[in-house]
Formats: sequence, structure tokens, C-alpha cells
Amino acid sequence: MIKRSAAGKTSESSISVSIDDTSKRNRQGTPFRSIVRWRRRHYLYAGTLSLSLIAACTYYSFYHSPPNDVLVATPVVEESIPPCTTQPWKPHEDMRGQCPGDLKHNPTATTISACASTCCSNPQCITWQFRSDVGCLQGGDVRLGMEKDGVAAWCSDHPPQRWQGQYLYKKGGTAEEDADIRKRGCDAATWNPGEQVGQCFGLGDVKKHASGSAEECRDACCENDKCRAWQWNKELGCFYGSHMHGCQGDDGDPVKFDPFVGRRKFLATREYIDNAGKPWQMTL
Repeated sequence: MIKRSAAGKTSESSISVSIDDTSKRNRQGTPFRSIVRWRRRHYLYAGTLSLSLIAACTYYSFYHSPPNDVLVATPVVEESIPPCTTQPWKPHEDMRGQCPGDLKHNPTATTISACASTCCSNPQCITWQFRSDVGCLQGGDVRLGMEKDGVAAWCSDHPPQRWQGQYLYKKGGTAEEDADIRKRGCDAATWNPGEQVGQCFGLGDVKKHASGSAEECRDACCENDKCRAWQWNKELGCFYGSHMHGCQGDDGDPVKFDPFVGRRKFLATREYIDNAGKPWQMTL
């Protein structure tokens, strides 16, 4: 629209503004058309991005998925332990450590549940353990960990672990043979700390003063004329004494470091106390 001045002349600035407004409308369209164009443009971008993501995921799945002949590991659910209603299991503990020969193999119980159930139904069975390589082990009452009351039979409260240790004598050997073995075992150049990597028993309580290293444990044993065997573990410390027995691996079987599963029946006649007369409870 061309405006005229009071003198009847056309205003050049009005013509310029009108032309600019018209060009802008022709170039941009109405507000509605602008919204439609904006949606089309962004939908195009979104579609392109979606296709790119699908292609990337397909490529990764094809090249990074395991072959059809590879089995993917799935979590193993541990078999539950049935309760013993006639004589309940002692709470808050697991017989996961080695018991040196006091429990006997029960070939009829081939699972954890069967091992627990047959022990529960047998009044003579107080303790049971199970591990896949040895099967079901059952027997009477045992002491656990730092317990000092009760029977002589004892079980470790720790899962089987790798040890360092050595005999300083020969079983059934002569005095000369014992002296030679002790001399070599106490010499830092000829000792053999890898002789007994499986846990042994019969060495008494931990020797805290010599638990810093295998060398300290060896030296402490060698300085004691009555000491003829020692073992050391970084977490459990130093143990030594006049003899040790029940060593894992002595029977020729490979040493296993997998934990056992097991329980004990609670006995009202037991106090379950340590050497200081205080109640002792294993740490799970």
C-alpha cells in the first residue's frame, strides 16, 4: 500500500517499508507456516539421529556379541540348607574351614541338602560339611576357631588358604637325618617355605610375636629346640610346634582352596568360650 503525503506526493520511505514487509512475508510466510516448517526440520533431524543410533547398535551387537558356540556364564544359586527342627543348627556360623580327619565320608548323601538332612536325623551326627570334590562329611561335635571348651576335635573357622611352611625333621628318620633337615630348613639359603602350602593342624595358637613374615616364623621356630614344624599365612599369622598333622596334600590329592559348606548342632552342654573364658563367635 502506497501512502501519500498531505501534498499528494508518495512517501518513498513508506514504499520501502511496505516492500520490505512484503518480501519478509513472502520469504518467511505466516506464523503458522513457520511453525510447520520448524516441526518438519526438527523431525527430519530426529529421524536421522534415530537411524544413526539403530545402525550403531546393530554394528556393535554384530561384532561384539559372543559366537553362538560360546556359553555365557550365569549366576549360580547356592543350594539352601534345610533347618533341623529336632536339634537346631548353631546360628551365625558356617563350617567352611578344614576339619582334620574327624569327620567321615557319607557316600549316600550326594548334595548339600541330603548331607544336612541325614545329619539332622542321626542323633550321633553333630557336625557336617560338604564340598563337591569330597562330598558329604559327618561326625560328632568339634571345636571351631578359638573355642577351647568341649572335645579335642577341632575345625578351622577360615576357608582353606595358601600357606608357607616346612617340617624340620623327617618322620621316622634318624637323629642324623633330623639334624641335617633342621640345618637346611633353618638356613635362609636352603629353606623350602613351599613344602607345605596346604593347611596343617596341631601347631597350637597363633604366635603373634613372629607373625610379620614367613622368615620371622621360621627363625622363631628354629630358635626353639622343641619346635620341629611351622606354618605362616599373611592373614592368619605364624604357627609352630613340636609336630603338625592332617596337612592338605599329604594324601597325594591336589590341595583345594575352595570353602566348605556346613553346620553344627547347638549343644546346651557347651559354653563355646575361648581361652580367656569369654564367649567366642566366628566372623562370617
